Amino acid sequence: MAEASGFSRRKLIAMVGAAAGSAAAYQVMASLGFAEESPYRGPIRLDGDPKGASVLILGAGLAGMTAALELHQAGYRVQILEYNARAGGRNWSLRGGDTYTELGGAVQRCEFETGLYLNPGPWRIPYHHHGVLDYCRRLGVALEPFIQLNHNAYVHNTTGFGGAPQRIRTVKTDFNGATAELLAKATRKGALDAEVSKDDQEILIEALRSLGGLDKELTYRAGDTSSEFRGYARDPGGGLSARPVDGAPMGLHDILTSRLWRGLQNFLLYEFQTTMFQPVGGMGRIGEAFARALPTETIRYGAKVIEIAQDGHGVTATY
Repeated sequence: MAEASGFSRRKLIAMVGAAAGSAAAYQVMASLGFAEESPYRGPIRLDGDPKGASVLILGAGLAGMTAALELHQAGYRVQILEYNARAGGRNWSLRGGDTYTELGGAVQRCEFETGLYLNPGPWRIPYHHHGVLDYCRRLGVALEPFIQLNHNAYVHNTTGFGGAPQRIRTVKTDFNGATAELLAKATRKGALDAEVSKDDQEILIEALRSLGGLDKELTYRAGDTSSEFRGYARDPGGGLSARPVDGAPMGLHDILTSRLWRGLQNFLLYEFQTTMFQPVGGMGRIGEAFARALPTETIRYGAKVIEIAQDGHGVTATY
């Protein structure tokens, strides 16, 4: 990895992620060419005659095991040296009964109920990660939908709305409604005459009224129209109190200053768009499936490589 003045790209991405979140870090990675759609479109075809050649792979992460699996099927003798006592690399899961020792020496013991787990590394598979999805299919890893966008989930800022969490649906609807109202009224007043034709302005106003939940006066306020988008203060029901109560929209100023709109961007980014998937039982199921597909003893666990030497006769790894 190239560095300039002691400042690496890895460090830059880490700092962006720490300051602005994973979404911003991903955008930086994409701009640097490190995060793009997988070009994988099918099984790898390896040509050539191995003639007894052997391959040593360092690390039983998904990349290492993919290489091992494909090379083995092409006829090579393959050995993997893995420092940990498990396969999968950073793609793993912790389940009830597992223990984990942190870098500082503290030991964490998982006392999860049966069926519960924690993914310390990645925890979802986007629909465009073609290679991972294909290997899951080939290796029999059962997948289930991952609910990335839950309109009833909460976003929170200790300084916004008195610290009370707000539903994603209400923040999104109220933000869209307030901005749609501003744009619709600006359009009606002719502020867009130089940019949009008269016919298009009428269609734009119609679209903003429909998508923004505006009333006939192009105003976003409590009423039947906005409640159909954001929900109600009291939902429709039965009996004498069946009539719903409309919820009062949050003010645009309050939404802007709360910064809760930042919680909406993850659902708009390409990397996080639905439909997304997760292995049934945790991300660790992928590494476990790769390990099962390799011949017994292909992976040597607890092997910490301390030296690699190369000469005219080959390469020697000391561990």
